[in-house]
Amino acid sequence: MEYKELVERLKRLDEDASLLYEDNSRFRLVIVGGGALILLETIDRATLDIDALSVSRELMPLLERYDINAQVAAYINNFPYNYEDRLHKLDIESKKIDFYTASLEDIVIAKLCSYRDTDRQDVISPEVIKSLDWELLEKLATDEDELKANISDRGYSEFIYNYEEYVRRYRP
Repeated sequence: MEYKELVERLKRLDEDASLLYEDNSRFRLVIVGGGALILLETIDRATLDIDALSVSRELMPLLERYDINAQVAAYINNFPYNYEDRLHKLDIESKKIDFYTASLEDIVIAKLCSYRDTDRQDVISPEVIKSLDWELLEKLATDEDELKANISDRGYSEFIYNYEEYVRRYRP
């Protein structure tokens, strides 16, 4: 899926939710991973699914139909502790669901925690590098109340190695 198809898929999910829940309730879906980077228009690749870190439980029965993976909640520790303070609301007209992505900096931190080949390619995208708030990234990477508060000592050591190499090679 590319940008346009991702947005259409989210709109269809919202339409289904509006048919299922006819009251005034609103739901929230927080997108991370490659799908979030595509929606933030910082990478130019397709993705097979949409990774959702946080989803209103009422939406769970609809997710599989739209290839939305809510299993990434198992990776919550790869995100800085206060990631919700930096959510980016997507400008998608909707009836029932408010769509968000984690901030670019939070996504880069999470990808540096795992640093698989696809993650590496995502974080070295020229648009990601250009769009990053490098001071915020530094704070999230090193502040005691952010990633370090959420991850094991061993995991943090591995992250710091990846982070320092990333900064050395790509920070303008």
